Amino acid sequence: MISNRQDIIDKFFEMIRKLDRTGIDIHEVKTFFGIVSGIRTFTPPTVEFMSVLKTYRTALFSEYKRSLIPSTSMWFISNVTMDVGDALVSLGIRDVEHLEQCIKG
Repeated sequence: MISNRQDIIDKFFEMIRKLDRTGIDIHEVKTFFGIVSGIRTFTPPTVEFMSVLKTYRTALFSEYKRSLIPSTSMWFISNVTMDVGDALVSLGIRDVEHLEQCIKG
């Protein structure tokens, strides 16, 4: 159950640590962003997630973006550009060691 911002951030990093570009991974990314788009109790860091996915799982991000229907909210969000450093700071990543732990486990 995702009840706060930190829960969704933890779930995101847990997800990307295990992804490797398979069709099942695309489904998992779509499911994750579907859950994110349904959150109404707080504003999830969706643009930050897209920025990190684009930078650290480039091929997967490209496949995910191609799977989106143009002019939908997720399609528009996937086209927003945010500096990955700013995204990481917003997600609570403050140093390289923490980043490596979040991305690689």
